Amino acid sequence: MSSSGYESWFISARDPVSDRALWIRHTRHRPRPGPESAALWCTVVDRDLGTPSLLVKEVFADFPAGTGAGPGRFRGQASMDGQSARWDLVITGDQAPLRPLRPAALYRAPLPRTKLEAVVPDGRFDGTLEIGGREVAVSGWRGTAGHNWGSEHADSWVWLHAADFGTAAGPGHAPEAWLELVLARIKVGPARSPWTAMGALGLDGERIVLGGLGRRPLVDAGPGRLAASIGSPGARLLLSVTTEDADAVAVTYADPQGGNRTVRHAALAAVTLTLRRPGRPDVTLSSRHGAYEYGSAQPMPGIVPRALPAG
Repeated sequence: MSSSGYESWFISARDPVSDRALWIRHTRHRPRPGPESAALWCTVVDRDLGTPSLLVKEVFADFPAGTGAGPGRFRGQASMDGQSARWDLVITGDQAPLRPLRPAALYRAPLPRTKLEAVVPDGRFDGTLEIGGREVAVSGWRGTAGHNWGSEHADSWVWLHAADFGTAAGPGHAPEAWLELVLARIKVGPARSPWTAMGALGLDGERIVLGGLGRRPLVDAGPGRLAASIGSPGARLLLSVTTEDADAVAVTYADPQGGNRTVRHAALAAVTLTLRRPGRPDVTLSSRHGAYEYGSAQPMPGIVPRALPAG
């Protein structure tokens, strides 16, 4: 980064046979003014332990040798307050990358100030992960790998990923379905924009584009839950998301322009969706293997971020 800004590579994945999940971030941050820094974050949720989510973050002047992040592999290690984490994970998937901003010219435009892509919108994760002195076996976990960058975080946002869908109602079973969705509000001068939706639903071999400019969604979003109605060409998606406090961590993201965003990230979330298309039966699917993140520059009453190293 030649000027102030940030860049984040991240993975989010869940064990298909138990209530375990991981969220790992490799981030680079250059404030205005101040020196550039790099950080490695690792969060693990395991309901069987009956303990809060484990979280380690370490900040460096630059990424240590041997660290790597990309669409095929994540590797790194970090320590904080006497607790350490180490990961070496291979990612496989046959879905093409998803660049949800449309038109594509938005990736070259000054607004929005955050750009994003799901480099692996639906993948499998295998490898080794150690955190807090114990090993977590990662074999066939399902999730996503993402890449975000820009000069400023959105004023408020929702990020949602889900897979491993069964059927709550309607015909069939959709184990290969996946959902990748971002909702965002930006600040233009003193005003905050309405919500914009962008993403896709993978279903029966089809990629159904969601949202976009000119398709204003109906959104009721909070740190721990979401209800939304999102339009797409020839379809409408109804969404309901709920989370538990035990599956979430509250943190802050430093903004390159100054200040912070408060973020609540639930590595496990319950997701129910209904896809409506004219002339076709509704499809209703549910999953306990979603991930839900809510971030905002606005106050979040009752949400107290964990004390983490700055950067």
